[in-house]
Amino acid sequence: MFRSGKSLLLAPFFLLAASATPFTINVNFTGGLSPTQQSVFTTAANTWMSLFSGYQPGISIAALNINAAGSAIDGIGGVLGSAGPNSVTNQGGYLLATSGSMSFDSADLANMESNGTLLAVILHEMAHVMGFGTLWTSNGVDLNNSGQYTGPAALSTYKAEFSQPSATFIPVELGGSSGTANGHWNEVDGGGALTGIVSPLGDMRYELMTGWINSQYFISQTTVASFVDIGYLAASTEVPEPAPMALLSIGLIAIGVLRRRAR
Repeated sequence: MFRSGKSLLLAPFFLLAASATPFTINVNFTGGLSPTQQSVFTTAANTWMSLFSGYQPGISIAALNINAAGSAIDGIGGVLGSAGPNSVTNQGGYLLATSGSMSFDSADLANMESNGTLLAVILHEMAHVMGFGTLWTSNGVDLNNSGQYTGPAALSTYKAEFSQPSATFIPVELGGSSGTANGHWNEVDGGGALTGIVSPLGDMRYELMTGWINSQYFISQTTVASFVDIGYLAASTEVPEPAPMALLSIGLIAIGVLRRRAR
């Protein structure tokens, strides 16, 4: 889930890896999305695919198949929709998503497209389909309701990136609704203030995978490394910009709560 305003800045990442099984996202549009909205889903999928070369040894997944749709739910600002993995596979010691769904209220889709928040929300929710937050407990990197993410790759990266050398865990959000708690990096409840935990690109408040969207956002090295902890391989030394909407000013706009489906 994701709530209220962010622009896209992207961090370098240190890990190079190769895989015999590339990471592929297939987005299947099942109705209710305009061509321009579909193009934003494609941009988000290409962004995440560019960050990962594949999976850890012992894992063979042909593709992550995501059904994406828009439908009338309750108008602007209520329930935005749902997003999460639908099926998983246990390979190489990891539980990984093989399919998922992303469904949005058509009224909110139009509103997000017009105010510039759509790419941020789709990037964020697609990460949940991939397993961010939704498959943490199953992969042993976060004990539900502990507020402590302990996956070694992300924790090591977090210590350096956010200048937290003595950290023994990454703080996980416990506030907000059930769709926010236990599935995001922690920030001040409601996203209304700085956390004081800062990377070269900004305060943790502005990281893409916190629970509230703000006037700017960035994808941290820590977020990329968290996927390494749950079975992915990072692709390159940089996190590329998701053209054509990088460095996008979004503004402080309340966009409601997305209720995602976690399995």
